[in-house]
Amino acid sequence: MLRIYLRTFKGLYRAFFDKIALEYKKSKWRNLNTHNQTSLGRDFDFRKIKVGNNSYGVLNVHDYGNSKEELIIGNYVSIANDVKFILGGNHQIATFTTFPLKTVFTKKDIHLDAVSKGAIIIEDECWIGINVTILSGVRIGKGAIVAAGSVITKDVKPYSIVGGNPSKLIKFRYDKEHIDKLEQISLSEFSKDVIIQNIELFYMPIEDVIDKIFKLR
Repeated sequence: MLRIYLRTFKGLYRAFFDKIALEYKKSKWRNLNTHNQTSLGRDFDFRKIKVGNNSYGVLNVHDYGNSKEELIIGNYVSIANDVKFILGGNHQIATFTTFPLKTVFTKKDIHLDAVSKGAIIIEDECWIGINVTILSGVRIGKGAIVAAGSVITKDVKPYSIVGGNPSKLIKFRYDKEHIDKLEQISLSEFSKDVIIQNIELFYMPIEDVIDKIFKLR
């Protein structure tokens, strides 16, 4: 019985200090990211993460110690709740077994059991829906929308809408002519004052106002 109590006490003790450490990291992240409104949802090495101006959302990042792991989030990116960024953790699949032998038995070269396909890059002005999972090595193009519950395993084109598991193209937000124009301009080019003074333009159909918005620069 004493062993059970001791084990329970150790578990509570560890959980308490893990929580304190996470709260400290959250505070440190906010101090380093006053230019955006993101927050940490779990403990991870946030030195692998870069977030641009005015982006918001909770960062639930899963990292596995591989040197290729990285997450780059652009400006004005909207991240809904429960989005998961999987920076690595891929097992070997061309070998005798997918089981992580080195991690379990030798503790050496454990990065070989948690392969990353490279950085996750989310370009400016994307909207990532609730409960989306994004795997390593994926680039989500500017202005793209990812539907709720999607699993992103490959690149997403700019101004496209994708959804599903694995995700597939649903449609493009605009025709090619307007996409070509939009790729020449970014919300980051406008000051906050200009946006506020002309905010109604940004809520009108793009076909009606794109030339007017260009002139605001």
